Amino acid sequence: MDLNRMNGSCGKLGAIIVSLVVVGGLAGCSGAQTKKEPEPTPDVRIDLTALGLAQDFFSIRDAVPRTIIGYRFVVWLNRDVVAVGFNTSPSSRVAPDRKVDGLARLLIFSVSGVLKAKRDIPYLADGYGELVAEGEARAGPGGTLLFRIQSVNLDKEGRSESKSGVLLLDANLQDIARLDRFLEQTTFVDHDLVFQECFTWGRSCTCHVLDGSPPRQKKQWQQDWPIDARDRKIGEHGLAYMVCQQELRPNEYVSTGIVYAGASQRCTMTAESEDRIIWRVPLRDGATAEILGLLADGSVAGHVSGKESKAGQLVIWKKDQTTEVLPWIPKDFCGSVQSATADMSRYAVFATCDDRSDNGRWIVFDRKSQTPLVNRSFPRNGRAALSPDGSRYASFEAGELHIYLLPTPS
Repeated sequence: MDLNRMNGSCGKLGAIIVSLVVVGGLAGCSGAQTKKEPEPTPDVRIDLTALGLAQDFFSIRDAVPRTIIGYRFVVWLNRDVVAVGFNTSPSSRVAPDRKVDGLARLLIFSVSGVLKAKRDIPYLADGYGELVAEGEARAGPGGTLLFRIQSVNLDKEGRSESKSGVLLLDANLQDIARLDRFLEQTTFVDHDLVFQECFTWGRSCTCHVLDGSPPRQKKQWQQDWPIDARDRKIGEHGLAYMVCQQELRPNEYVSTGIVYAGASQRCTMTAESEDRIIWRVPLRDGATAEILGLLADGSVAGHVSGKESKAGQLVIWKKDQTTEVLPWIPKDFCGSVQSATADMSRYAVFATCDDRSDNGRWIVFDRKSQTPLVNRSFPRNGRAALSPDGSRYASFEAGELHIYLLPTPS
């Protein structure tokens, strides 16, 4: 997952006591530390500059906001195959009147580091001066690589218009399918594709779920989202969303489609199964949450935020059961889940205590242990991902692809 997405996550989540979890390693954010932390030794190390990566690709911090679309990712297709991608085209215009023609290089490696496939994909990179989203890739359905196409085109009148599409590739980087539609999300377990067609200001939507390779529609249903629905996630067999009422007058909480700054709120996680059975879990007053996804057993993973701490809580909501609180980062840090196994048995987070720093912490947790499996310094402009079975993680950093074997918890 993209580490840049955690930049705005400070202030999320409610309090959690994990004082023994990562005390020593997270001190790396402190200006008082003078001794450099030793770099971990990867089991596999591949120099990507020999395969077309620019020497200065990691020399500067990611530019925000961007006007040129670039790619920077590492994605596991299965437990034995990992993909890495980057743009070989410039990240900015070399002259004001010369637009950038995008070219992304995709590489497939075995878990032992053998290069299995290579492909260059041209794309429209130049935003013509407009702000653009970073290029993205992730695991797709049926063991595919999902290469998300985002571009800004000029129409006949010279006006810019944004476009989005999805290109699915197999483990040999051959085309499986191209869908010129805006991808809403992928599901948490099988990485099915989710598209929505919405009406009446986004409240009434037709949801389409596609799975397989090539993808075929397996589900379609009508969903009328409440006016105060916030974060929404669709799974293989249901959906979940947050509804939040706001206190606009003393002791009077109302549902509204507008989020009012400074207003107190009361939020509820709402889950709905295929048979339309609904169950809810209310949050404490003032808290809200990001829904990570629906697990195979129907439970819901979420990231609860509140005023008590920056870090908050990572939780699993279960129907008619006590909410499970998972091991998480210390309360003074900011972070969000970047990668996880389908059952949330293992998950990883990029954590930081300073948005101005070029580095944070890459921390891998096992759900059964309060002690992290990995807690290391990691560059903000790097990328990392857990393997689907949680036995390894791969990182794309400092011009190299690294693969690490993870220990079993003690």
